[in-house]
Amino acid sequence: MTDTTSANGTDGIRRGQLLVVLIIATGIGILSMNMVLPSLPSMAKDFNTSYGGAQYVLTVFLFALSVAQLAYGSVSDRFGRRPVMIAGLAIFVVGCAICAFATSLPMLLVGRVIQGAGGCAGMVLGRAILRDLFDRDRAASLLGYVTMSMVVAPMIGPALGGLFEETLGWRAGFVLLVFAGAAVLALVTLRLPETHYNRGESSGFSHLLRAAAMLAGNRVFLLYTAIMAFTSGTFFSFLGGAPYIVIELMDRGPGEFGLWAMMLAGGYMAGNFVTGRYAQRLGTRRMIQIGTALGVIGGATLVGFAAFGPNVPLALFAPMMVVTFSNGLVMASAISSAVSVRPDLAGAASGLSGAVQIATGAVGTIIVGATHDGTAIPMATIVTVLAIGAFVSFLVAARYHDPAEQPIH
Repeated sequence: MTDTTSANGTDGIRRGQLLVVLIIATGIGILSMNMVLPSLPSMAKDFNTSYGGAQYVLTVFLFALSVAQLAYGSVSDRFGRRPVMIAGLAIFVVGCAICAFATSLPMLLVGRVIQGAGGCAGMVLGRAILRDLFDRDRAASLLGYVTMSMVVAPMIGPALGGLFEETLGWRAGFVLLVFAGAAVLALVTLRLPETHYNRGESSGFSHLLRAAAMLAGNRVFLLYTAIMAFTSGTFFSFLGGAPYIVIELMDRGPGEFGLWAMMLAGGYMAGNFVTGRYAQRLGTRRMIQIGTALGVIGGATLVGFAAFGPNVPLALFAPMMVVTFSNGLVMASAISSAVSVRPDLAGAASGLSGAVQIATGAVGTIIVGATHDGTAIPMATIVTVLAIGAFVSFLVAARYHDPAEQPIH
């Protein structure tokens, strides 16, 4: 591939410049999701609620991501990727400001909903933009590099949040996000070109329903979406329970939790690096096959350490690092496969599959909170069950011939 792309009227777009913009636009949403994790116990105390109540700061954000992705994908199919991403980032900045000045837990939750609804714009449209420009395997390879690079956001998010929590307080993190979001909005406005020109004539809710109905009737799309959902669910379920286990039960500080959380991002980065190197050579199905199997191994190890291992953070984060490495192998290939089922509906496919993916993660956090018993065993069990679900979904998907994919040898 050359440094410029001519597909879909995009002559003159530099691949490197485009990837940088997509990395930053996607990373800001991930950063805002993860930065609050070390502060959940503190938020519970500030607003005089239980940890389960404070945990909704993560849960509502995920549900907002889930619902908003449906709209972004479909609307961008009609109006283009660029204006929709600009609107989403503007919404994100407003949500961050509300969170920074929240005087009650309900107000904070409203801000998190708005923040999540805006922050998902880059996540959804980044996938669709790459699929606008490249074929499936090349899109998976580039998406692997994008997610490997943007993993800096979830790597520094908990560490940065822990630092703010121990020095300036959790509100300072949201103030930072206001300014960061405004800067990303300016960058996208100035540097992101339009990539989608083959637009449909309809828009709005009816268009979304028609697109969703077409995609929902495609079993290959549904199976790849299930793989995405179960795989990401392992990560979000762990995030839902780990802060309380490490900070409260293990009596470690928020800053230390943030540093341990960097292991998860490191595992995901390594998995995405492998995807970037080998997805084109091995094919997306082979990457998913290896990744989902490895996820089951990591989850089972996590259960073993939770039940019989020492009560130290390493016993949780080491096996979970294996799981996040497997996530890095799976996600880019599953995403590329899901949005390739109907290239003319790439935005809707990205939004619908992403909505199911994030909703599964949100449900996972709720289940982790509801089953909490003062140990890490329920959380580890949920992570493992979801990993098994991803592997079984792959086994079913492997039974169907997908003409756009290389066969498994």
